[in-house]
Amino acid sequence: MKRNEFLAKLGIGTALICTGNILQACGKNSDNDVNPGDKDDPEPVNFTLDISTDLPAVGSSKTKQDVIVVRTATAAVASSFVALEAVCPHEQGSIFYSTNNSNLECSLHSSRYKLDGSVLNGPVNVSGSTRPLKLYNVTLSGNTITITDKV
Repeated sequence: MKRNEFLAKLGIGTALICTGNILQACGKNSDNDVNPGDKDDPEPVNFTLDISTDLPAVGSSKTKQDVIVVRTATAAVASSFVALEAVCPHEQGSIFYSTNNSNLECSLHSSRYKLDGSVLNGPVNVSGSTRPLKLYNVTLSGNTITITDKV
């Protein structure tokens, strides 16, 4: 039987209902689906690091919960540390701290960011653009640094 004959016998209405249900099922995104690049409803950021072991010197960095924390000065005060998102907004490449340039760079397309999160240059040799990196709140108590979402 040809497709035209089948659809005519089945009825075009039934065919449209079946097609609609199939397309709707394919597009569903359950709460259990994991998409690391999807930041529509990210988990709240809240973690601690020990500055004496995790960030002992100026230029040291540590990545945790998709946040990169960089030590920018020797003083043991909160302003000596910066915390930014560690996933590039362009195509979700990993962000790392470049000690040579004192900035953040994307491992995928070489976008570069200042330590305040602003864009120095967007993706290299590809189309598209990027946006500034999200900053996180940094507090310090003794040798423990706490990183949280900005309030």
